[in-house]
Amino acid sequence: MRTAVRIGVFATASAVLAGWLALTRSHGGTFWLVSLPVVGALWLLVCLDCGYLLGRDVAHRVRRRSSRQRRRAWEPDASVRRPIDYPYVLRRSAGDEPQDHQGRFRAKGIRLATLPALAVVFLTVQTLFLADSPLGIGFVYAQCLFLLWMVWTVWTQQEPSRTWVTSRVRYELFRREMFLLLTAVGPYLDRSGPEIERIRDARLARLAAADLADLLFFSRLGDRTAEGGERDWRDELWRRRDSARTTDPAALVELMRTYLDHRIRRQALFLELAAERCERSENSTGRVAKAAVLGAAGVAVVYGALVSAQSGGDGQSTGASAVALLAAGFPPLCNLALAVQNLLASQRLATSYRETRQELLEREQALHVLLADAGRPGAEAEFRALVLRTEAALGEENRRWRVIVAKPEYDAGL
Repeated sequence: MRTAVRIGVFATASAVLAGWLALTRSHGGTFWLVSLPVVGALWLLVCLDCGYLLGRDVAHRVRRRSSRQRRRAWEPDASVRRPIDYPYVLRRSAGDEPQDHQGRFRAKGIRLATLPALAVVFLTVQTLFLADSPLGIGFVYAQCLFLLWMVWTVWTQQEPSRTWVTSRVRYELFRREMFLLLTAVGPYLDRSGPEIERIRDARLARLAAADLADLLFFSRLGDRTAEGGERDWRDELWRRRDSARTTDPAALVELMRTYLDHRIRRQALFLELAAERCERSENSTGRVAKAAVLGAAGVAVVYGALVSAQSGGDGQSTGASAVALLAAGFPPLCNLALAVQNLLASQRLATSYRETRQELLEREQALHVLLADAGRPGAEAEFRALVLRTEAALGEENRRWRVIVAKPEYDAGL
């Protein structure tokens, strides 16, 4: 759903709520009073979905602008040959419009984390202010709507992150395949022109049609032998380390520079920006959780003082009821922040990104050393071994990422 469509959906839902409110004020019947909180609850559900995704789009644009200078500093020099300019490397077709699987997964998760807090707030409002009003009945129905929506979503959304995980794993494997082909390692080691094209076309077709289980098997740094065993590409490279040398040292240097800039340095920049984004998210949710705990403690003290001062009176004042509403709302707010923190898993992702980035920086230094002495014997074999070590590090990062974000179902609690 594009930004303009989300804005249109939000505007339509707001117009419906405003119209319903106007009808309730003009008619004032029991039906309108009971139904108004339910319509308001539906409007909140629309706001939760569209609001998060709209905010995500805005935040993405802000991050792109703020990181523009850093990305420009990492852009390859014009003299560095692009991967797509090498023989046998194919440009991927544009395909369908890209889908924001991560955004959809997180939007549903944040909505589920918010629903229990909304249910508590609606029930508290009904209990404190609208116990004998038709409007209070509507608040009870709205609370039931929240809880039923939550249960229905949890039960029907099994493996909610599977589409997102499959999409990213497939994309990473397509990129890996391009650099395996580019550097002639793995399945392309010591292959001739027609054989390279045959292997490339077969593997790309398999990647495009594979489900998640096939993709995870495909992600190994090895393949099946004719006898049914498994061949590790690193072992194969070691056995053939003296074969298929590049006769032109200048071509080897060109290839090294391409891999350095378009694979190692670009991936390191992505990981650096992603780690910073995750750390900001972790800090934000942590501050909200701490503020909710402190606020709950402070409001509880105030409420206790008000109740003590009014002991023996006829009921509690409107001010005490408002403080009671805050006292009931702060703990679910803390739970909401912790649930979002667990959904995003920002700290664990940032740690994984930082660790992989450090490995890439080490590979970058090693490749600079190779570039300085690319004409000596054995330099090409060392470069190919470095390529496989780099791909192994990126594959391990992808595996850790998958373990962190994959969920059998959404977490929800009240």
